[in-house]
This record gives sequence, structure tokens and C-alpha cells, in this order.
Amino acid sequence: MEILYCFIVFLVCIFSTIVLKYMSMKFTSKTHLFLPPSPPSLPLIGHLHHLSSDLSKSFCTLSSKYGPLLRLRLGFYNLFVVSSSSLATEMFTTHDLAFSGKPKSVFEDSGLFAESGIIMAPYGDHWKFMKKLCVTQLLGAQQIQKTKRVRREELEQLLRRLVDKAHKKELVDISSEMLRTTNNGICRMVMSTRCSGEDSEAEMCRDLVKSAFELAGKLMIAKMFGPLSKLGYWVNGKKLEDVSRRCNDLLERIMNEHEQRAKRNDDHETQDKDLMNILLQVYKDERSEFKISRSIIKAFIMDLFIAGTTTSADAIVWVMVELKSHPKIFNKVREEIESVVGKSGRLVEESDISKLPYLQAVVKETLRVHPPGPILPRQSREDCRLGNFYIPQNSVVFLNS
Repeated sequence: MEILYCFIVFLVCIFSTIVLKYMSMKFTSKTHLFLPPSPPSLPLIGHLHHLSSDLSKSFCTLSSKYGPLLRLRLGFYNLFVVSSSSLATEMFTTHDLAFSGKPKSVFEDSGLFAESGIIMAPYGDHWKFMKKLCVTQLLGAQQIQKTKRVRREELEQLLRRLVDKAHKKELVDISSEMLRTTNNGICRMVMSTRCSGEDSEAEMCRDLVKSAFELAGKLMIAKMFGPLSKLGYWVNGKKLEDVSRRCNDLLERIMNEHEQRAKRNDDHETQDKDLMNILLQVYKDERSEFKISRSIIKAFIMDLFIAGTTTSADAIVWVMVELKSHPKIFNKVREEIESVVGKSGRLVEESDISKLPYLQAVVKETLRVHPPGPILPRQSREDCRLGNFYIPQNSVVFLNS
């Protein structure tokens, strides 16, 4: 019996050695490259102990010590981190198609539209059509010009609120005011509604986006624990269903209102269309090169709120914080603005921006130091070489801006 056991163990060892050697030879002959360096890790948690609440700065610290391309393991979640402009350029030029994939959304099975929008949509006909639609109609120069009045009105509303509170000597929460302004502006440009009360559609959209962000963070943490990730979905299941239902009901109601208004007023023939009108027009176009569904419209609208409200408000607040912290730069910005618009009290117009290079530089530097979206996720669609290292197919790659 012992002889048989030893013989079986011997065969298993020989077989394993042959398989590993074959795989190693195949890997070497195919790539002649190595995987990127990896910092010291711990069992189970991997490299989580190297990270802080500010992922971007943590990745930057690790990159300065171990190199611009890292291989990390966060629990059961494996990924690569790019922290170099040269590697980022190579990634989005030479290997643009190879890294055009997107990691699976944490909402993939939740009903929160997941990959139906454009942010997390995989590379393919759907993504290509939505990108083309954005460039040519939804976010093109003509549509941006049409919504100029909306942005100016929201800016005037903000200034009136600030002046009113200044007269009353009340404290101002700049972050809240900026969030309200950007939220109202996007709501009006997307679906012709604005925040006018506690139960407004704009406020509901903002609350839904906030809840979605919170859930995404919790589910992402759960995903790091591999087999135990199902526990995270089970714990947050009811809240996930509630947010999905509320989001779907709200957007469906707004879509129905637009459709009814279009029937009454022949809205599709007017020049003053919001983004919802354009999307519904494409949805009903039988000759469209790609047929979009109502779920795709809802997902795209949610993507606009996720990408355009909190991020824009945070960027504006950081610009003001940095100017307050650097009085000389602040005074130089004021002098430049006054040289263009004068001291008559005229507001800065969008057409004035090209004449304010120093202000543009301040905004760009702020975005560099405080990027609203510091981590850009991608997924490799094939084996490829990045720098002098090998990136396997289906690898998640984080671009640290």
C-alpha cells in the first residue's frame, strides 16, 4: 500500500513538473518578457496594507519606489497600475485597441443598467455608436452652443444666492452650492428640469447618484474577497434593488413626459431640444445604424450625472481652495480677468475663456494636482507588451493620473 502511494505521488510530481515546464517554455517563447514588479505582499490581503484612502497618492508612492508599472493584488483582485505619462501614451496609442476593454461593473447583475451606458460599456458596436452620437449630436459643438443660455442662467442664480447670503452675513457652504449649480445645469441640459424644491427631479437624481457611489464602494471592497464577494451582494441586496427601482422609475417617468410633450407640441421639430429629446428621437428611428433600447438611454443619462455633477463641483471647489491658499496667483488671475472684461461688473462669458491663458493654466494645474477621476480602469483584450513588461489577456489595468 505504501509502495503504491509513493508511486502515485511520484507520478503526480513528474506530471506537474512537465506541465509547469511546458507552460514556462510557452510563455518565454511567446513573450520573452516578464511581469511587472510587485511590492511585498501579505497572505489573503495582498497589497492592501500599502494603500490609504487616497488611492492615487498611494499608487504614486509605490511607483516612485518600485517603478512606473506595478503588479498588485488587493485581496483576490489582481491588477496592474500605470503611473507614467510615457507608458500611458503607449497604452492609448500603440496599444489602444488592446486596452480598449473595460472591467466588469460591480453592478453587472443588479439591474442598475451596468454596462448599458457608455462609461462601462465594452468595446463594440454599442460603444462605437454611443461615442459617435455623443460627438455628433449629444455633446457636439452645436448642442453645447444651444445650451449656453442654461449655463449662464444657473451661474446667475448662483451669484444671486451668494450675494443674498453675503448681505445677510450667513455662512456659505461652497461645496454644496457648487454641487447644486452643476446638478441643476446638467438636469436642465439633459431633461429640461431643475432643482426647485425638496422633491424635485434634480434632487432625486443627485440622491440616486450619491447612493450608487456608496454602493459601488461597498461592492468593490466585497469583490476583493473573491468567493466571499457574494456576501457583500447579499448584505446590500435590498438597498441595491431599491436604488435600481427608484432610478428606473424616475427616468421612465421623465421619458414618458418627454414623449407625451412631443406628441402634443411636435417637440422633435423644434430647435430647442434637450438630450433626452435627441435620445428618444434616435430610439424611435427605424433607420438608425444601431438600435438603442430604453435601458441604454437610462444608463447614458445616469452616466452623465455620475461623470458631470460631483466631479465638476469638486474641481471648482479645489480651484477656489488653491487660489485662496496662493494670494499672489489669485491677484494675478483677477488682474487678467479685469483686463478682459473690465471693472464694469460684466460677467465672464464662455467666449472670453480663450483670452484668459493664465486662468486656463490655473485650472489645468488644479486638475493635475486634484484630478476628479484619478483612476482610469481598463482591461486588456489580448496579450501585449507595455514598456518592457508582459500584460496578460483580460488583465485589469489602472491608469493613475
